[in-house]
Amino acid sequence: MKGHLYFIMWVSGGGKGTLRKNLEKMGVENLVFLKSYVTREMRPGEVNGDIYHFISKEEFEDGIKRNDFLEYEVNHKVAYYGTKKSEVVAGLENEKIMVKEIDTKWLGQLQEKHPDFRWNYSSLFLDVWDEEMRRRYYQRNPDGNPQDIENRIESTLHERQQAEKYCDLIIDASQSPEDILEEVLAFMKI
Repeated sequence: MKGHLYFIMWVSGGGKGTLRKNLEKMGVENLVFLKSYVTREMRPGEVNGDIYHFISKEEFEDGIKRNDFLEYEVNHKVAYYGTKKSEVVAGLENEKIMVKEIDTKWLGQLQEKHPDFRWNYSSLFLDVWDEEMRRRYYQRNPDGNPQDIENRIESTLHERQQAEKYCDLIIDASQSPEDILEEVLAFMKI
């Protein structure tokens, strides 16, 4: 297996959407974005198979019993989110450069449950410091609730601790999107 999997983690306002769009524009032939399997309801405008594969809770739980998921989690105590192991293995065998957006807690789960898989992936974390996060939040949500941003900053502290523990690279996402892309491409050796 010669492919590789890159997990990208982020804080709120870290620019993962912009990074994804910039990577897609590159047109790298063997670059694929893995989709999460989820049990939550589709939101308006979402299409099954576009960013997520929407399946029933029963299907997901059957997959857990069969050990189909490389990693999975119940997000916000409401819905399962997970990555199918078979898709990762197929990507590795077909020499794909795979990108998967993932939460830091899921990366910890992966490292604990599958230490033998560690040589197949690398991880990076897009971090934005608190004041920049506040600025971006209010720029996107001018009428937003100040308590929402404080809650995000509080959860970010935990995400940073996890990133320092588990991630191979932490990127300052307050840079320009072009600088972030350049740093990610260098990390991915593309």
